[in-house]
Amino acid sequence: MSGFAVVFDMDGVLFDTETVGLRAWVAVGERHGLENIERYARECIGRSTKDSIAILKAAYSDIDIEALKDEGAAEFKRIISAEGLTLKRGVKELLSWLRENGIKTAVASSTEIASVKAELKMAGIDGFFESVTGGDMVKNSKPDPEIYLRACDELGVSPADTFAVEDSNNGIISAKRAGMRPLLVPDIVENTPEVKQMAEKIFSDLFDVRDYLKVLLS
Repeated sequence: MSGFAVVFDMDGVLFDTETVGLRAWVAVGERHGLENIERYARECIGRSTKDSIAILKAAYSDIDIEALKDEGAAEFKRIISAEGLTLKRGVKELLSWLRENGIKTAVASSTEIASVKAELKMAGIDGFFESVTGGDMVKNSKPDPEIYLRACDELGVSPADTFAVEDSNNGIISAKRAGMRPLLVPDIVENTPEVKQMAEKIFSDLFDVRDYLKVLLS
């Protein structure tokens, strides 16, 4: 069993932060009178900061997107400071089971590394992971496989023996291209039929992921 590993996406998988992110963007968009901001914010889910900025610049060419991004980040931090970070169902139970069974774990998130580490620490789960990779640590963001290949390399495991737990379309595509075993736990963005076919299995929550791995790896 120790030859296997599990790499997690963060937003929408470990934390219920995608909904908070949308709330932040909608609030900022309303302040500036931006139409369809939620639509474009949804397009940014699962993408790096660089890619997200490109999407927003294409949508709002006459707006300072860098300043807008900073305002959105500040609004996001305000919300989680007031309400806290909500863990997705089964996070601690799955992570505890993996640690008890000597299975290596890592995080591979499109979010910038400083934010990833801060949020993992805030939630008290940073100690579960042997490696953490942020979107600003790689040249190519998801759906490119680079971030997952780097995570596997840092864990010293083969991608073929590593599960990737994802919610987004780009995340599943990235893991599949890396040669990993993608496990899909859908969040707020509808997954395409093609992505659903790429997943080894689709789960309702991380409790189901734990039960699946218990059977598979026992």
